[in-house]
Amino acid sequence: MHPVNWARFGLLAALWGCSFAFIKVSLDAFAPLQLAFGRLLVGALVVGLILAVTKGSFPDRAVWGHIAVASVFGNVVPFTLFAVGEQHTTATIAGVIQGATPLVTLGLAALAIRTEKPTARKVTGLVIGFVGLIVVVGPWRTDGFGSLGGQLACVGAAISYAISFVYLRRFISPYKIPALSVTAAQLTSAMVITGLITTFSIGWDLPGEVTAGPLLSLLVLGGASTGIAFVLMNRLIADAGPTTASGVNYLVPVFSVIVGAAALGESVTWNVPVGGVVVIGALALAEGRLPLPARRAAEPPAAATPAPPVPDPTDPTDRTQPTDRADRPERNDQADRAQPVAAQEAC
Repeated sequence: MHPVNWARFGLLAALWGCSFAFIKVSLDAFAPLQLAFGRLLVGALVVGLILAVTKGSFPDRAVWGHIAVASVFGNVVPFTLFAVGEQHTTATIAGVIQGATPLVTLGLAALAIRTEKPTARKVTGLVIGFVGLIVVVGPWRTDGFGSLGGQLACVGAAISYAISFVYLRRFISPYKIPALSVTAAQLTSAMVITGLITTFSIGWDLPGEVTAGPLLSLLVLGGASTGIAFVLMNRLIADAGPTTASGVNYLVPVFSVIVGAAALGESVTWNVPVGGVVVIGALALAEGRLPLPARRAAEPPAAATPAPPVPDPTDPTDRTQPTDRADRPERNDQADRAQPVAAQEAC
């Protein structure tokens, strides 16, 4: 991969890994639904501006129904659930749980997409990853990581992300719409849906005071961790391919743990990094990124090659002798005519 793409790769992992700390700070002033709306509003404006500068366009109306469904599972539900979850658990836990999204996606894709056949490697990875997720959540712990309900909300957000990825691949990818156009439409749709839900449910009375910290966190969360991050992901998919680009999920939990501990002073006990490593390793195994020991089949000993017959000049019946020169051109012509056939077979 080109060094520029490696830089995009690292920046994307950092933006997504830091987003959980931004959510935590923003919750000091905004309710979860209000936070999700503000994040989507800023992200939609950023991506819409990029779409206008690049002279792109929104998709046709025929696919907006599918885009609305994808936006619910890909933005409205997970953005809200992660905010709800972080009211009752740490940003570190939320980030590590989000790292299990591709693992859940593999399982759902095997059920919903015919071309995604479940293999022994994928099933093994899913089972190991589920064990790792339990280790991360640590249901035996009741101190330092908030409530189990908050952690389960983050798990629900990861599952919702996985559903959206599978839905996008099955119902929207066949239309061959540019990824930037889909992203702009998805964020816009999610913003409208979240705004309507917020208006008719909790309203717009803020639970806290809007100070510089929460407001700045919301702007960075929407503009960078939502808007710019989607653009970086689209560019990585175009330049390096979707398989390589999806590997960014391996680094998101790493950044979330580091930022949560350094910026928010969150405690990190053994089960968080251990469970995170298990989840990441299981995902690498399921996706084929982690090589398995190759089995070497026993090779039979090579048979001895018989020596070519030695012509006997004294035996007129020996067929290995050079024949009369008159029949050589005929054999050479036959050989020349046979070469194109062999070449075509090789191709």
